Amino acid sequence: MRIPWREAVLALTLATVALITASLPPLPQPEAYHAFAETRTVLGIPHFGDVVSNLAFVLVGILGLAVLFRSRRPPEACFVHPFETWPWRAAFAAVVLVGVGSAYYHWEPTHLRLYWDRLAMSVLFMSILAAILGERIHPRAGWIALPFLVLLGMAGAMHWLYTELQGAGDLRAYLLTQVLPILGGLLLILLYRSPYTRGGDFVVAAGWYLLALIAQQLDQAIHVWTSGWLSGHTLKHLLAATAVYWLLRMLRRRRIRDESRALSSPRG
Repeated sequence: MRIPWREAVLALTLATVALITASLPPLPQPEAYHAFAETRTVLGIPHFGDVVSNLAFVLVGILGLAVLFRSRRPPEACFVHPFETWPWRAAFAAVVLVGVGSAYYHWEPTHLRLYWDRLAMSVLFMSILAAILGERIHPRAGWIALPFLVLLGMAGAMHWLYTELQGAGDLRAYLLTQVLPILGGLLLILLYRSPYTRGGDFVVAAGWYLLALIAQQLDQAIHVWTSGWLSGHTLKHLLAATAVYWLLRMLRRRRIRDESRALSSPRG
């Protein structure tokens, strides 16, 4: 049986990344990771900026759920099939949990508290991957894959915490739950045609998230540049929330290209 080239490229790329990651030595989480630039206590809230900036995630997540569950404009107006709404609902619910988990972590940064932040992030990344599967492959594909992908993402975060509790922390499985959804989603977007307009918004959202990662690496520098008013990690939260908002904006503004889309519609 001949394997279609698009599926072969997707499977080979993801398998290669997984094998390379597995071949690396264990990657422990440094204790220095918790030494963020934001150390102010305001209104009794420690690490004020890093904690309260998570409200952006909570607000965007609630707004997304409101659009998908209670909007005057029914979800069917921006989805070919109702099955496609469920991964997005899971994603925006996870965004709320990211805000809660991240605020809980930054209140008193420790490995154990970081687990709850990363658990929610893994669910978010996997839910977005399921949403892209439903859009690019088949409406039911994302709905069917959603619980399996979410469990896989949760397993990566749980494996990291388990290894930390055993005294030999290993981030490799958790990192895969971040890298594979991003890479897999990008390949799906490049290889398969969308039935919707505004596909470029995925790229813009990825750009916002890339800026968030850069800000995270410049945590101390941005804190110095702004005379202590804003840290790089606080900015990271705001930029990452903007990335999620851009996806919500996409859902609200896009239009269906073809109501009679085939079950699978590759580019080319």
